[in-house]
Amino acid sequence: MLVRPELDALPEAPSMGGAKVSTEVRDYIQHLIMTGRLSAGDRLRVEHLADHLDLSVTPVREALVELFADGFVQRRPRRGYEVARLTRSGFEDRILVLAMVTGELAARAAGRITADQTTRLRELQQELTAHEDDNDRVGAERSAHHLHRAVNLAADSPELAWTAARFARCVPRYIGLEWTDRPKTCTYEHEQIITALANADAEGARAAMFEHLTQSRDMLSEDLARSGLWD
Repeated sequence: MLVRPELDALPEAPSMGGAKVSTEVRDYIQHLIMTGRLSAGDRLRVEHLADHLDLSVTPVREALVELFADGFVQRRPRRGYEVARLTRSGFEDRILVLAMVTGELAARAAGRITADQTTRLRELQQELTAHEDDNDRVGAERSAHHLHRAVNLAADSPELAWTAARFARCVPRYIGLEWTDRPKTCTYEHEQIITALANADAEGARAAMFEHLTQSRDMLSEDLARSGLWD
């Protein structure tokens, strides 16, 4: 059972003052779960978490509701929220769905993307590579996130983009979290995707995006296995 003294031993939370504080809280708690600092069955008391984060209970409660919807926590009668048991197969299946949806988005983007949008994708890839060369995982993750979002927006399909964003929430988000155990969330290789988009090759873009996501899934799943998450 997670009690207040154990909260004091958790890593310091990043500054939370953005437009959507509950999203920042969700990302922080999800990070603790995905890195094994919170384990299956640990009890999550709203008031204790709020005190630990120096926040009101409202954004914490909202964050836990989102984490419940995403399967990271569960609700128990008279006990409130607990960390859910995560499985490797469940995680990999979610990324498989994400790969299929983003593959379709890439295929649609190939027929709509402009020269300026393609140039922006190449700029983001250059930024990503520069961040990686500087061992700046925060910057690299941010650039990768912006690149994928740009492809999704170019597809001009709000419903599919929403679905992709929903399934992408199972991927650990480490932006703003300065901790050493920060695995890559994707392979950072996007050249085949960008080239297919620039050539208006819908099926090539679909295949490249699907392969990119499934390779990233396998890499991240193995990283999380080594951390003991699936034990």
